[in-house]
Amino acid sequence: MTVPLSRTKVLAHNAKQLLIALDQTGNAVLGLLVALVALCPRLGQAGLWWADETISAHCWRWHINGVRSWPCRVVDSLALLFGDKNHCEESFWSEFEGRQLPPDLRKGVFLAQNAQSPRKKI
Repeated sequence: MTVPLSRTKVLAHNAKQLLIALDQTGNAVLGLLVALVALCPRLGQAGLWWADETISAHCWRWHINGVRSWPCRVVDSLALLFGDKNHCEESFWSEFEGRQLPPDLRKGVFLAQNAQSPRKKI
């Protein structure tokens, strides 16, 4: 049984979801712009960008894959102003672990609840 949230907590949760959605949209738009610029034959490949990935998680993925580290340092420095340490890494692991999903859709929970068929016909 879940405890109902106060109106202010619901507002804060929904505002955070909107900011995450805008962040993901920004990441997708940046990916499109980079791909358009990369059409120039003198430039390198653009790489793949994912619609459900935040800019912070993308920066961490670049960092750990050795693509470039400066975006991660910039984002982490800005986040540190708000007291958020290791922002890019935490964003990456949050997405990797599915923490952005509703609790009943996180890895394993949905499948355990619907063991017979994850795609029930209505």
